[in-house]
Amino acid sequence: MKKNLEVYQAQLTVLSPVFIGNGNELSKKEYLFLNGRTTAGIIDVQAFYRMISQKGLKDRFEMFMLDTRPRTNLSDWIRENGLNAHEVKKCLKYTIDSGDTVIQRGTPVHIMECTKDPYGMPYVPGSSIKGMLRTILLNGEIIRNPERFREGKRALLHAVENAPYKVNRSQFLQKEKKMIEETRFYSLHRNEKRRDDAVNDELSGMIISDSEALERKDLVLCQKIERHTDGTEKKLNLLRECIRPGTKIKFNITIEKDTCTVRREDILKSIELFNEVYYNCFLKAFQRMEYPKTGQVYLGGGTGFVSKTLIYPLLGKKEGLTTAVKIFQHTKVPQEHKHHKDAAYGASPHIVKCTNYQGQSMQMGCCKLEFL
Repeated sequence: MKKNLEVYQAQLTVLSPVFIGNGNELSKKEYLFLNGRTTAGIIDVQAFYRMISQKGLKDRFEMFMLDTRPRTNLSDWIRENGLNAHEVKKCLKYTIDSGDTVIQRGTPVHIMECTKDPYGMPYVPGSSIKGMLRTILLNGEIIRNPERFREGKRALLHAVENAPYKVNRSQFLQKEKKMIEETRFYSLHRNEKRRDDAVNDELSGMIISDSEALERKDLVLCQKIERHTDGTEKKLNLLRECIRPGTKIKFNITIEKDTCTVRREDILKSIELFNEVYYNCFLKAFQRMEYPKTGQVYLGGGTGFVSKTLIYPLLGKKEGLTTAVKIFQHTKVPQEHKHHKDAAYGASPHIVKCTNYQGQSMQMGCCKLEFL
């Protein structure tokens, strides 16, 4: 049977570095800084191992890899063993601009890799984009029709108030979140006996393609930075391979109109509704944070708790803040994160995830969504 389809061509313009991780972390023994630390070279371990084996350095390298001293790094080992820079460069998978990273020499730092296709080119999976749009649409509907989610709100608050002191972070409130999602999305009647069956989810009729492949020059290393409400920042020894600002991420959205009621106007309206709540209930508490731009969305890792949850759209500023504090208390967040002080800071959490790019401090993962 022929399906009634509507296809949108869409584009995300990267406003601040975007991190789409593949779950892999490179240790200090798998990369080295080059060209006065302006670029980082990622080692092809197999090619490098073959090269040093031919030079009779295999045993030394194996001892180096087993060395747990914090200041041992690949650059020092290469220098100590007199390896030729030209030969080492032949063993690199790729190089990446090190951006504005400020890492003290000898400091152990891991690099979190971004998602790449089989040819080693970065891209954004459709699943990442769909997850972002799902959150946007859910929050938009909560803001438009709060009464529709009254039972879900009551269930969530009850779960928070009656939770044991410490619960599993990945499982806490999942039942209540699913209940709220079902209210918004589970409108199909494919399984009448089980409303919570995923076949009843109308977003099964929204298909998001993977993005077009990007280029390696579109990547830049970005350092994780935590910005506090008073504007002070703390730089952490963690680097991410990020898609650099200015990059265009193109993809398609296909809607099965007989299954899914969402249209582009719903997405764009939901973005603006969420951004108003996001700013007034959270971002406004931070110095030097501007109101989100038209069409601004938050994609990927490091965008923070608030951009990926429904707490503030569902509960508003005051109740949302106190509830977020309780959630952090219940989910084993370490005491040194000081979430018990969030109420005094006027924001929970009381940090925004940022990075530096070309001399500017930027919130992570900001993009502008447009339909072409």
